[in-house]
Amino acid sequence: MIIDDERDLHERLEAAFEAISPHPAPLDDTVRWGRAIKRRRAALAIGVVAVAAAVAFGVPSVVHRTAGSAPASPGRPPTVTVQAPGRDAQPGEIATGTIDGRRWWIVADLPGTNGAGPGHQNIIIAGPAVEPIERFPTMPVLSTADSLGPVSFTATISGGVQIQVGAVRADVSYLTVRLDDGSVLTLHPVTVYGTRAVAFAIPAGAQITDVVAYSRHGEIASAVPFNQPGGLAWFVSWLRPGQPQAARASGRIASGRIASGAGWSATAYLGPWGICIPVVDPQPAEVACVPSVPASAVVLNLDQGGTPEIAGGIASASVARVVVTQPDGSTAEVRLVTVGGHKFFAFAVRPGAKPLRWAAYNSAGNVVAASGR
Repeated sequence: MIIDDERDLHERLEAAFEAISPHPAPLDDTVRWGRAIKRRRAALAIGVVAVAAAVAFGVPSVVHRTAGSAPASPGRPPTVTVQAPGRDAQPGEIATGTIDGRRWWIVADLPGTNGAGPGHQNIIIAGPAVEPIERFPTMPVLSTADSLGPVSFTATISGGVQIQVGAVRADVSYLTVRLDDGSVLTLHPVTVYGTRAVAFAIPAGAQITDVVAYSRHGEIASAVPFNQPGGLAWFVSWLRPGQPQAARASGRIASGRIASGAGWSATAYLGPWGICIPVVDPQPAEVACVPSVPASAVVLNLDQGGTPEIAGGIASASVARVVVTQPDGSTAEVRLVTVGGHKFFAFAVRPGAKPLRWAAYNSAGNVVAASGR
């Protein structure tokens, strides 16, 4: 899907953003799925994922929530393996492998079964390499319909292991995953319940350097993920062969304290993945990502589970100021911070009955972007 009309983009972002209403944090944050798809908001049994919009090779925004901090990287690089299921594999099995000799396997339930409603399915992750969990919360059926590239990855952290599951386009023959220790995993898609899929598991402390998708004729695209500090790897942008990578930059854009005295902060990370803004409050929480700077401005939900909730956004060079009207009716101009040559902002959302509104102005005082436009 490509968004041709900037107004359409603003409407989509506003629809997702207006869904923000301050509420208590979830009771159990031990496991959380994140997926790069368009405008999805689903309450899972033990986690929440909120997404504003997603557009293949366009200007999507993706918001993810992860589990708590990942364990520190081990002193010795672990030995990681992955392989496609064998002939005796159980139904729905996507991949098996090992981490330092300890086995794991990932299996997709038949959609709509074992407590999953229509259009949803469970992903089962088991084995000595991960904590003993029989079934993860239901999630939308694996699909490439909203993919940002040749693969649509879904991710979670469980017991010190990062798990990535992806729906794969029909033209992809195989993928390679390169880790920061130099090891390379080769993923061969298998068909489960009508969807071609891949999966792999790595220690949560390991980082993914890149993923490359190949067809029968050669490389299709590659992705350098944003490795969230203390969290997961998020695949936001896919680069075509020969396409140059963007320079890396980072900087804190805002911070504050909640009523309990605990602090929160939002930092912008720019690089070949695009632009990502994680929030720490005080644990790693949500991540909002866009593959490129918008034509005017966008406002994103950065932390939906905290109290207060945190919102923020990105403004183009033409934007001189951004004014926010809070749900409690108060209005204030937010501070713009430049990182890597681009303007960012973040703020705490105050509780109230009204929808949050915002407007971006140029130096002449004209509105160049706003909610509801």
